[in-house]
Amino acid sequence: MTATTSGASAFGGTLLRWLSESRSGKASALRDGIRSQALAWGMELNPYADWDWMRKATALGFIDVDLRADRWSAAPPVLTRLPHADGLALLTGARTARISARVQEAATEWMELITVPHRTEPGEAPLPDTLLLQYEDPRTLPETAEFLGARYVPCAALQFVQVLPQAVPGPESAPPGGGGATTLEKYELRLQRFVPVAKDDEDGLYRWRGADYARLTRVRRDGVFYTVDRETGVYLELARHRTGVMRWRPEGGAGRAGIGRLFVDRYAPLPALHERAAVLCSGFPPVVGKHAQTRAYDNVPRAVAEALATSLQQNLETIARPVTAVGGRTE
Repeated sequence: MTATTSGASAFGGTLLRWLSESRSGKASALRDGIRSQALAWGMELNPYADWDWMRKATALGFIDVDLRADRWSAAPPVLTRLPHADGLALLTGARTARISARVQEAATEWMELITVPHRTEPGEAPLPDTLLLQYEDPRTLPETAEFLGARYVPCAALQFVQVLPQAVPGPESAPPGGGGATTLEKYELRLQRFVPVAKDDEDGLYRWRGADYARLTRVRRDGVFYTVDRETGVYLELARHRTGVMRWRPEGGAGRAGIGRLFVDRYAPLPALHERAAVLCSGFPPVVGKHAQTRAYDNVPRAVAEALATSLQQNLETIARPVTAVGGRTE
């Protein structure tokens, strides 16, 4: 069973309200909460729909998640301009009852509010609506943010790229041992996944189960193991094999050559902060490409795409700009 558009929006909004009022909790409990909420709404979720919802909600700036500590927390409410988006600002972060009431009051009296529901595929947990504010003078935004109970950030996407962590191995770590050796897997770039192996005698990206059965991901370089998260580890492997997975295509409209769509191969998802920077360029999660081979991020300035690629040791490939035909249509 799938939800209607209005039902899906209500599901996502209700879940975000609960998170906003609760403020923080265990990530494992949040997974359970997503599934129990879906069950109550008569939705059948895919096996990893709870993880997918948490990832997208994090990228959209609604929550922050630390899986290692098994914690989540509601992100502070923020009003921020979208880059080169013709007078649009995004309201993200927590949506408590108080903030929602202020939004409705302002929208009724003076604020141009655009509420955009997200398209939900069968088996997905619906996300909260994206809230966009239309403005004429950016100097009015700090006052608007104050009224709504949010913090004003001129452009969160551009600020994020200035503090992106570089894709490098973390602290030195112990090699797999004991029971972990029996659960050892190595990432095979050709297959785009981890496969069981008997030994760790080659450099590469490995994972295994620790003493508490938690999954550990480590990268091996010159015989030494280093701590790394899975996403960063994959990009380190891509760099070691000089394999590119990021492409950028400029838009076809007049005066939009510096803005475009960022494509990332789906088997190499962006690390959390990198994905948030890409998502906050538009206020929408990535679009999954045909045959589910790519994730596409819209309204990404070339400078942002370059910064994302450089921090992940990628060489950004530029795709030819769409050809504008007579009548303004693109081919």
